[in-house]
Amino acid sequence: MNMIATAADKTTFGYNVHPGKEVGFYVVCSDRMILDNINSLMKKRGMVGISDTAGRLHYLVDARTGVSTMVRRITGQALEGLDHSAISNTEVLKSVEDVLERHQLDHILLGTRIARYMLVQSIRDPSLMTAVSKRLYPIAGKEFGISSSQVERNLRYAFRKMGVFNEGRRNVYILHKLCDEVSAGLVEQHDCLPYAAQFSL
Repeated sequence: MNMIATAADKTTFGYNVHPGKEVGFYVVCSDRMILDNINSLMKKRGMVGISDTAGRLHYLVDARTGVSTMVRRITGQALEGLDHSAISNTEVLKSVEDVLERHQLDHILLGTRIARYMLVQSIRDPSLMTAVSKRLYPIAGKEFGISSSQVERNLRYAFRKMGVFNEGRRNVYILHKLCDEVSAGLVEQHDCLPYAAQFSL
């Protein structure tokens, strides 16, 4: 027997409008019913999570569909939420804004807006930071309708009051520093990896 408890009474055509708030209770009266329910969940989802008294989740993974499918399910579950790729754009932008504010960059300047855009793009695709001049500048230039050299000049003007700029550091170094600070902020706030999570056997 299945029972569904919902956090709200609102339904649409018999379905809860907030499915994420549903909690399923499976009432079983025999060992056979336990096995049948677990088997049904296994066939639908490929795995079943069971919480112990300490709140830790333990997963039963269905290997009947093949080793490769089993591995994909395990890695997908294990890596879910570990890196900051799943963090919303709002959270990424907030972390970027916090870093720019910390360095007192003028938000009115085009160079600051370009830096904000470049940092968000770099968090989403860290490989952009390996070729700032060749890849990131052209992408930002296309976004703002200016040339790569104009991107460079606007960044330099926006960075001019920063301590590292006055130490003789170039734009690329400063962008790397800012990107590292954004990434560190996301890791601290969301307890995630600072790079894309990968798994290999």
